[in-house]
Amino acid sequence: MHPDELLEQLKAHANTRKQKNLDLIHAICREQYERGSKDFSVATISRIAQGRSGPAPSTIHNKTGDDFKGLIKAWAEHTGGVTRKVRKATNNLVWDVLDRIPDPAVRSVMGAVLAENKKLRGEVNLLKQHTNIVIDYRDKSGERAELARSGDYLPADFGVTDTEKAALRHAISEKLMKEEGWKEDKHGRILTDKGSPIFKIGFATAIRKILGEPVTANAPLPRELAEWEQTPDAGRERLDD
Repeated sequence: MHPDELLEQLKAHANTRKQKNLDLIHAICREQYERGSKDFSVATISRIAQGRSGPAPSTIHNKTGDDFKGLIKAWAEHTGGVTRKVRKATNNLVWDVLDRIPDPAVRSVMGAVLAENKKLRGEVNLLKQHTNIVIDYRDKSGERAELARSGDYLPADFGVTDTEKAALRHAISEKLMKEEGWKEDKHGRILTDKGSPIFKIGFATAIRKILGEPVTANAPLPRELAEWEQTPDAGRERLDD
């Protein structure tokens, strides 16, 4: 059917606004033909129409735009044009396959899927180039790094909260020692003013390691002190005095 005849049929069952839009689409298609263009794609015609206060592209693409699409198709068949934009020649098999899908909705979905696939393949190839990744967790801040390598230092961020760190730090602070009349000996014990042990050997040094503070090497432990320290109730009698 000639586009002019189809236009009259469509306008016979349309309201005034739609008749005006049909006339606009018809005029744009005629201009395409007169300038020698074979492009009668909905995308091109709707873009031009919208620039002239015509129907929006979504209006033409939707089901309600069947009459507009039918008129555009009639012009394409009448002039030997195409209703889809012709993609530039390419050796890309993917695009060749997409061009063979007639349904624009399916073609759009498949295009998105293939684009996502291409993106993921690129990320995988990038990771393959960096298979030998080395993560260095060592603390390299001077003295603490040296202590870490020697085993005399524990990281302060292995699950201890700031509140808990403050409590541990207070337990061996000079302020608490003075208030309670305690003292720390060279083996890390906490003693009363009479020399009775409150906490066993290594108590203070263990806390410093947890807090990530430098720890000096412990003095050699006398044999008798070591044996006494192994006694479950060591120091209890002296504390009870």
